[in-house]
Amino acid sequence: METLRYVLLANGLLCLVSIAFYVLLRRETFFEANRIALWLGLLSALILPLVQLPDWRPQPVRKVMQKTAQVIIPTVLPDRPPTQPEVTITFPNGHTYRALTTQDTSFTWSWQVGLVAIYLFGTLCLFVRFGFRLRSLVQLIRQAKHEIYEDFTLVRSEQTTSPFSFFNWVVLNPDQHAPDELEQILRHERVHVRSWHSVDMLCTELVCVVFWFNPAAYLFRYLLQQTLEYSADRIVLAEGIDSRTYQYNLVKVSLLTQQPVFTNQFSGPTLHQRIAMINKQRSNVLDYGRYVFWFMLMGVMMMACQHIQSEEDKPATKTTFPFPITNATRALAAQLDQPNMPWFRQATLEINNPPIVDILNGKKVIRYSGISYPRILCLRNNHLAFKLQPGEQVKLFINGQAKPDQALSSLTFEEIGDLFLYQKWDDAKEADQFPETYRLFISTTHKTPETDQAKYLLRSKWKQYMQAMAVSDYPLGTSHFFSMNQVLEATFFSNKQAFVKRTKDDHLMLYDDYATDIDIYINGIPARPKNLEGVHVREVDKLYTSERSFEKWTTDNPDRKPRFVLYLQTAPKRAKRDSSYYVFSPFYSGDF
Repeated sequence: METLRYVLLANGLLCLVSIAFYVLLRRETFFEANRIALWLGLLSALILPLVQLPDWRPQPVRKVMQKTAQVIIPTVLPDRPPTQPEVTITFPNGHTYRALTTQDTSFTWSWQVGLVAIYLFGTLCLFVRFGFRLRSLVQLIRQAKHEIYEDFTLVRSEQTTSPFSFFNWVVLNPDQHAPDELEQILRHERVHVRSWHSVDMLCTELVCVVFWFNPAAYLFRYLLQQTLEYSADRIVLAEGIDSRTYQYNLVKVSLLTQQPVFTNQFSGPTLHQRIAMINKQRSNVLDYGRYVFWFMLMGVMMMACQHIQSEEDKPATKTTFPFPITNATRALAAQLDQPNMPWFRQATLEINNPPIVDILNGKKVIRYSGISYPRILCLRNNHLAFKLQPGEQVKLFINGQAKPDQALSSLTFEEIGDLFLYQKWDDAKEADQFPETYRLFISTTHKTPETDQAKYLLRSKWKQYMQAMAVSDYPLGTSHFFSMNQVLEATFFSNKQAFVKRTKDDHLMLYDDYATDIDIYINGIPARPKNLEGVHVREVDKLYTSERSFEKWTTDNPDRKPRFVLYLQTAPKRAKRDSSYYVFSPFYSGDF
């Protein structure tokens, strides 16, 4: 939800800009500096959430910010769900490649998506209203009489009660104003025209459209409009206009009806503040220190908010490691790749392993050359562990140094940088020189998780596989077929690959190991474990059992399916007739 993340950060920074300006600078008489400060603050609020700044914070501050982000961000922003792969490719040489596609995942509705939808709908409605109001203003100007002046175009409109300017047009009704009052109005609006204040007003209106739910946006518009009117008043009075007469005319015109908010009006919405500012003594040079303090405060606050965003991508695991980081891992692995060595690379996980892009059935497929999952590694409580068969041995190297097997359990999956697993060719001539069956090379890292889609997906799948490896002997899936006679043998020898056992009255019963996570189909119809108890063992025609691949039953899969599947085909008449054939089997019971 990058959109929601950006909207929240930009609105937070806009609040800081508006409130800090209101407290520090709104009473200063450096009006052009105030105008520049407001726009720089707005641009910073819009741009900084998109920029990754260097982190200059001291280490204690980083720890505090990281803990804060770990509490706040998960409650507001959703996790990034890993994309699921589509294709598994097995080549004639026996190598299996995990194909990682760029196909988008199915849309999932969430409350975060709902917030974004409401925000976009509100923005669209206000933008349409803004367009209609702007169109009405243009029509008003076009339908009125025009009189060309040196600096502007006077628009005489009987529909206008309060004078205002919009770009090069000054709109008013001359019949409502005395000659001296009209002169002051034209002088005031000419300042707005020369300074292009209409651009400021249009932009502030768009800010309110985009950030319509944020009160700070309306405060920003109010402060900027106030600053523009203060600036125009000061310039007009500097031309020699009597201050008392000017203030009296301000009060008189303010009693008239107001015009559109994105125009520059002679009376304006801040009459009391304008009269107070006209009579206020000008700020001195020492007051420029407020601007320095304001910019410093903005920089610190914006950097702090911007770094809260980056904390989400930092690993929540420990940042200290039991082994030093080194590049010796790849050097040791390269030695086993020599032609005279009795080793082949069984699995590889590299940080900088470049992806290979293929086109399969018209779709872009990203894969990694020679990649398969490790056969002897698993994750228990997110720590690495070995899962060896009887007689198998492994020699472990961490960051180029030989380590005992127990050292593996000190590593978490996030600490793995490069991983190379080699298996020995048992029939090679040089195989007798090495007593171990496997060699495992691991380098550790504290880098942030991969942001590249393909690498992020590859590491996510490795982690899922190794978690599944801890609870399953067949994490990539397996299946078995049983005829009736094979079912009889399986139930006699308690072969759990059949998923069922025989009761005392020769009916079927599901093992408890499978009962809570299984799909059962009897003659193609979904069934429950209880339904199996009504099937006699002699009624079995065919029995299929399967354990699905870990990609389908791991707990973090939103489309998770049960881990096991059982298909049973029955032949009910078989239990009621005797056989005329002699079957050479110790399990023959004369019933087929």
